[in-house]
Amino acid sequence: MADENKEQEPEGALDLSGLGSFDFTPDWAKGKPDDKSRYAHFEGREERAPRRDGDRPRFNGPRRDDGDRPRFKGPRREEGDRPRFNGPRRDGDRPPRREDGDRPRFNGPRRDGDRPRFGGPRREFIAPLDADVRILPAPKDIGTIINKIKATHLAYPLKQLAYFFLDHPEACILRISPKKPNAGEAPADLHFHQCKACGVVTFSEEELLAHVLAAHITDYYVAEEVTCDPPKGAFTCVAKCGLTGELLGPPNLHGYDARIREMLRTHFPDMSEQAYRARIEMVRDSDVIEQWRASATKKTVYKKKGEPDAPAVEREVAEREFRSMIAPSLLTAPKSVDMTADVALKTSSKPLLYACRDALQREKRFPASLFYALRGAFHHRKLAFFRANDPRGPEFVSAAVPTKLDTSHAIAELTAIVNYVESNPCSTQAALLTALAGDDKTKAAEIRAHLTWLIEKGYVVAYANGALTAPAEHPLYRQPKGTTPAKDAAPAPTAEPAPAPTTEPAAAPAAEPAVAPAPQNDVADAPEVGVADVPSANDAAGDPPAAAPAPAPIAEEPKEEVKQDETAAQLAE
Repeated sequence: MADENKEQEPEGALDLSGLGSFDFTPDWAKGKPDDKSRYAHFEGREERAPRRDGDRPRFNGPRRDDGDRPRFKGPRREEGDRPRFNGPRRDGDRPPRREDGDRPRFNGPRRDGDRPRFGGPRREFIAPLDADVRILPAPKDIGTIINKIKATHLAYPLKQLAYFFLDHPEACILRISPKKPNAGEAPADLHFHQCKACGVVTFSEEELLAHVLAAHITDYYVAEEVTCDPPKGAFTCVAKCGLTGELLGPPNLHGYDARIREMLRTHFPDMSEQAYRARIEMVRDSDVIEQWRASATKKTVYKKKGEPDAPAVEREVAEREFRSMIAPSLLTAPKSVDMTADVALKTSSKPLLYACRDALQREKRFPASLFYALRGAFHHRKLAFFRANDPRGPEFVSAAVPTKLDTSHAIAELTAIVNYVESNPCSTQAALLTALAGDDKTKAAEIRAHLTWLIEKGYVVAYANGALTAPAEHPLYRQPKGTTPAKDAAPAPTAEPAPAPTTEPAAAPAAEPAVAPAPQNDVADAPEVGVADVPSANDAAGDPPAAAPAPAPIAEEPKEEVKQDETAAQLAE
């Protein structure tokens, strides 16, 4: 039969005899394991210690050999539950669900948005301004500082002068220009509109025109309050401002719209007209209507300044005349704008405000733009630069180049001053006068005159903090002895040097040329340094006298003026 069944199998059938039996029982369950099995040498595990109250043992020792970790040290609750956090329990005082079946969420920021914390409206996204902002010193103020440096012959720290401009926003100029595009990029789409009267910058002509009308119409018109007759007619209601409670007038009265625009201009400049109209209330009380009629007996009219015979007109007429005749001369559309820092920080344009604020903050961390602008302006005016202490020390600017004096050809007074300054670096003028003159006032005046001449020539370096030091490649700079540490003050741009008497020509070193320096003015920053001694040709040719003559007053020379256009041209470089 087997042969018959084998003959009946179709051709091409699979032969499954090589697969063995279909017994999937594991080896460890089939009886005695084979010697080659991986479980052959398994001896079993020791029985664990009995649990206490059905829980794992809690001991504070090291990890056990069987790999079980030690439990925490805290006690368990009587009900057998672990201590939980102080939030709501799952099965306890759960907060009520909302109507939509979801729990109320916390007020933190969303993952997919920029919602502010603790609720409130969504914050407005303001795109950064695609412009470059440079910070430069005002030409007028830097010209005054240059005059003062030349008058005092003191050495001022250049970095401190930059911080001085940052501390005075009215003396800082912000130059704003569109960013230069990279290769393959489109140029920045920025169009500046600037007011010539105050320097305010906007990005649309309509916005700038609204600013000019609100801020500068009173520069050309005089407002006067005149008495008029009360309005006549039957009025059923009167409008009342919901914010101030002021009566505005009936809606059908001529001039009602002008009254609303006046309220927006004077009280709510940041509110739109539509939002303000929504806050207006209509009052139909007859007593309130009569109260408004009694108060409407005065009105404001405008007259052109400088034209006494000009007719008085209302605000709307004055605005039309100003818009057509005066406003075009106050508007300009430059490619780049210059505005002072105090004006920039008051602008109504948020992108421009944020760009200027960020630029000022970067400059306060390190005044790179002002630093290089001041260097260019001082170099243009032929001022000298040097670094104190070492090649990487603080940089100073002064009117004279530090130069060492050849004492072998100088008079005794000059040699004594130079030797004292070299032996006592960073000492004060008062200490020098005490050491060389004592209580002799006449000799102290002579030494002060000689010291002033040495400072003007650069033979002695006088810092703005009062320290005197000897000239060198890198003169020594530190706080003067006997004084409290203080921040070096920059010369105020608004201060003008006061006139002071000068001296007669005194003795000069034989090696000096017979050229008399121009007399300088004494200023408040250096009250101890007097006016320079002017060496004469006779003193230079002959032997130096034993002492300098007493000072005598002479006429003051006019102060040098700095042209604003020259300084501005240097800053533009």
